[in-house]
Amino acid sequence: MSNIPNDDLFKESTMSFGEHLEELRVSLFRSMFGLVLGTVVALLIAHHIVHAIQGPLKDALDRFYLDKAVDDMMDEYKAKEKDSAPPETLALIREEGLIPSKTEFDVAQLVTALKIADPAQFGDLKFTPHRFLEADFEDDFDGHQAGKKKIRGMATLLQKSGAASGESPGKLLWSLLSIKQRQTVESIADKDEITDSDRAEMVAILSDLLSKPQIPDSDEFSGLDGSISKPIETYNPVAWLNSLFEGEDKYKESLVSTVKKLRQRVSEADEDGASGNSDDLRRLNRLLFAAAFPDFIRPPRQVVVDVPTWKPTEIRVQTLNAQEAFMIWLKAALISGFVMTSPWIFWQIWTFVAVGLYPHEKKYVHIYLPFSLVLFLCGTCLAFFFVFEPVLDFLFQFNKLLDIDPDPRISEWLSFVLFLPLGFGIAFQLPLVMLFLNRIGVFSVEQYLEKWRIAILVIFVISMVLTPADPISMLLMAIPLTVLYFLGIALCRWMPRGRNPFDEAYEP
Repeated sequence: MSNIPNDDLFKESTMSFGEHLEELRVSLFRSMFGLVLGTVVALLIAHHIVHAIQGPLKDALDRFYLDKAVDDMMDEYKAKEKDSAPPETLALIREEGLIPSKTEFDVAQLVTALKIADPAQFGDLKFTPHRFLEADFEDDFDGHQAGKKKIRGMATLLQKSGAASGESPGKLLWSLLSIKQRQTVESIADKDEITDSDRAEMVAILSDLLSKPQIPDSDEFSGLDGSISKPIETYNPVAWLNSLFEGEDKYKESLVSTVKKLRQRVSEADEDGASGNSDDLRRLNRLLFAAAFPDFIRPPRQVVVDVPTWKPTEIRVQTLNAQEAFMIWLKAALISGFVMTSPWIFWQIWTFVAVGLYPHEKKYVHIYLPFSLVLFLCGTCLAFFFVFEPVLDFLFQFNKLLDIDPDPRISEWLSFVLFLPLGFGIAFQLPLVMLFLNRIGVFSVEQYLEKWRIAILVIFVISMVLTPADPISMLLMAIPLTVLYFLGIALCRWMPRGRNPFDEAYEP
C-alpha cells in the first residue's frame, strides 16, 4: 500500500459546514445588495435604455417597409406592362428612405383650391368634371380588358341601333354623331380587339355626346329617372332578404332625386336663354347614359386621381394598456441592473467557491473570474449587435410573404431583446463549466473528445430551446458554442486536474 502522509497538508483550508453556510449567506447578501444598488441606478436611466433597445427593432422595421415599397413599386409597373420602375423613383426609396403613399384627390375640388390659392396663376385653369376620361376608363367601363370589350360593345350597340327601325336611346345618339364619328364607331365595332387609341377615340365621342341639349327632353330619355335596375341575387340569401326588407335603396333614391333636380335646372336655364352646354347638362346626360346603357357604362363617380405623396417611414412601437409602459420601464431597470452588477455578482460567486478550494487552487479564481466576465459580455454583445438584425429580417420575411404589416408591442420586444442576450451570456460560460466538471472528476479530456458528436447535438438542442423559433438565432448561438466546446477542451489540457494527495497512488 502506498504511503499516506501523516501531516494535514490542507489544514488551513478546513472549514465546518456551518462556516460554509455563513460564507454563502454573506456572498448572497453582498450579491443582492449590489443588484439592488445597480437596479436603483438603472431606474434613473431606464428610459434611455428602452430607447436604445428599440434601435434594432426600428431598423429592421425600416428595412422591411423600404423593401416592401420597392417590391410594390416593381409589381405596380409590372402590372402596367412596363419594363421596370424608374431608377429615380427607386432612389427616393433606397437612398432617401422615403415611402410612396397614394392619396386620391377630387380633381374638381383640387382645381377650385388652386384657383383660390393663386388666382393670378391658376385663375384661367378649366376643368370639366362631368365627362368620360381616358385615364378614368377603369371606373367608367369596368376595368382595362373588360373596359375595352365594353367600349367595343357600346360601339356595336350604336352601330346596330342606327341601322335599326324604331326609336331607342342608341338610335338617338347615333343621329347626333357626325359622319366622321360614325365612321370611327363602325371601325371600332368591326374590330376583334381594340387598341388604346381606339379606346381614347370612343371615349372622346361619348364625352362629346354629353354636351348635346337634345338628349334630356327626347322621348327616348325623358322617361328615365336615373335609377338602374339590378337583378336580385336569388342565389345569395342575404342579398335576397335585404332586397325584401330594406325597401327602396338609398342610392337609388339619391339618383332619382338628383336627376329630377338637374332636369329642372337645365329646363330653367334653357328658358332663361343660358347655354345648354353647362356642367348641369353634362352631369344630367352622364346619369341618363348610365341608366340607359347599364351593361356598358357604370354609374358616374367623382373624378379622382391618385397622387403619390412621399414621406419617411415612421416606426412607432406601441403599448396596449395604461400600465404597460410602467412595467416596461421597471423590467428594463431590473434586467439592466443585473447586467451592470454582473461583475460584482460573479465576484461574490467566485469568492464563495474560492473558500472551498485548496490554497494552491485559489489562484485560479483570478483567472476564472475575468475569463467568466469576458465570456458573459461576449455572449451578450453577440446577441445585441449581431443576432437581432438577421433574426428580425428573417422573421419579417414571413410578414412580406403573407402580406401582413408587423405591429410589434414594446413589451414583447423588450422580453426578447433583454432575455436573449442573457441567455447568450450564460450559455457562453460553457468552457468554465467543462473545466469545473473536469476538475471535480466528472468528465475527463478523453471523454470530451470521444463524445464530441453528442455534445454538439446537445448544443444545438439547447440553442433551439434558448432562442426564438427561427433557425438563424439557433445557428448564431450553436456555432459559437461549438467553438467554445473545443476551447473548453483546450482549457482542460492547459489546466489539468491535480492529483488527490489522499489517493492511494500518491507518493510524497
